[in-house]
Amino acid sequence: MELRQLEYFREIADTGSINEAARRLNMSQPPLSYQIRQLEEELHVRLFERSRRGVALTEAGRLLYGRAVNLLDYARSTQLEVAKAGRKRVLRLGITPTTVATVMPYITAFTRKNPDINFEVYDGSTYTLYDYLLGGILEVSVARTPLRLDEIECAVLQTEPMIAVSSPKMQAESAASLHLPDLLDRPLILYRRYEKLILDAFHAQNLEPDVFCICDDARGAMLWAEAGLATAVFPRSMQSLCGGLRVQTLAEPALETQIVLIWKKGGRLSPVAQDFLDICLAP
Repeated sequence: MELRQLEYFREIADTGSINEAARRLNMSQPPLSYQIRQLEEELHVRLFERSRRGVALTEAGRLLYGRAVNLLDYARSTQLEVAKAGRKRVLRLGITPTTVATVMPYITAFTRKNPDINFEVYDGSTYTLYDYLLGGILEVSVARTPLRLDEIECAVLQTEPMIAVSSPKMQAESAASLHLPDLLDRPLILYRRYEKLILDAFHAQNLEPDVFCICDDARGAMLWAEAGLATAVFPRSMQSLCGGLRVQTLAEPALETQIVLIWKKGGRLSPVAQDFLDICLAP
C-alpha cells in the first residue's frame, strides 16, 4: 500500500466519481482505476460500490478512509517538519474550540521562551483529537473531561462549573447561582457531549429533569435558549456564546468539568513537546 494510492483513494471517496477524481488529480481515468484495483487486490476487499451515479464506499472502504485521512495528514506533517529541520521546530498541538482561551497563556509563554517554534494546530472535538493523539498525528492535545484515561496521560489546566443559560424573558429570578432542584421546572437543552454527566448528577439526587432537546451544536442551542424555548446547560467556557442571555452558575461539584492536557501513555515525546508540557505543568 503506497501513500500515492491512498491519495487517489481519498480523492475518489471525496468526489464520489472516478472521472472527477481523475480530473482533479490531472491524470486519465484508466490508470486511476488500475491503481484502485491494485489496492483492492492487495487488501483483498472491495473498497467501492460502483453504479451509474458514481461510486460509494463499502464498509471496508469507510474504515480505510478514516485511516487514510490520518495517515496522509501525518505524512504531510512529517514532511513539513523534516523540511524545517535545522531551521524551525514544530509542535503538533490539538485544541478544542472552547479551550483556546484557557491554553493561550501557556502557548504565549512557550513561544516567548522558544522563538524558533512553529505550530501545527488541529481543531476538533475532544474525541476527534483523542483519536489523532493515539494515531500519532498529534503529540499533545487540550481536551475536556469526561474522557477515557486508560491510554493517555493527563494534567489538569483548569476546573470549571456548568452554567444554566436562558432567555431573560423566560425566568424572573436573578440569582447568580443555582442548584439542580432549581431546574426541575424548566425544559432543558443538553449538549450531547455532557448528557450522561448531567443526567447522572440529577439521578444521584433522585431528580428527573425535563429534557426538551439534546443537541450537538452549542451555538444552535443558544439560539433555542434565546427564543425562550428552554434553558441550555453547558460548561462555563462557552459563556462567550451567550451574549444577551441570562447566565447562572450551577453550584454542583458533580457537574464540574476539567480542561486537561493529554499525551499518549508510554509514548516518547519529542523535545519540543516535552518543553511545552514543562511550561504548562510548572507551578
